[in-house]
Amino acid sequence: MVGPANRGVDSQSFGRVFTVILFVMFIGLLLLAIMAGTLVYKNLSTMSSVANDSRVALSLLANSVRGVDAAGAVGVGVGPEGNALVLTETFPSGTFETRIYLYKGQVMQEYAVAGAEYAPERATPVVDSKTFEFEYADGLLSLTTDHGTAEVALRTLRGGE
Repeated sequence: MVGPANRGVDSQSFGRVFTVILFVMFIGLLLLAIMAGTLVYKNLSTMSSVANDSRVALSLLANSVRGVDAAGAVGVGVGPEGNALVLTETFPSGTFETRIYLYKGQVMQEYAVAGAEYAPERATPVVDSKTFEFEYADGLLSLTTDHGTAEVALRTLRGGE
């Protein structure tokens, strides 16, 4: 027969074991929650970074056009892999072109003397993209890449200089 003194020891041992098991489970769940939170944060951060890079690239293209928006400044050229958007600037020292075109999976921006050969090795990559298209209609220039479309309202219809 188990005496009253032994019952207290058994229940105390069970209580201690139960407390340790409960503590270990709590710590385990806490670690799982921290790992899940870290994974979610990492994914959100990556998505935000990709979206930000896309916005920056499209903004750069649109601002390049806005920067030279004048009568006759925006034109079309023939790039290495299709049409190129050609932005012409005239200075006392000569006429220069900013050329935006697709080359080997990247939208490139090249600054050169007007009429010079296209030289992708001297161009600056703007964004990775399999497509680069532009269209001009009713005073609105639309620039499209894999990352979206940027639209620029040109002032040249009003004769802006």
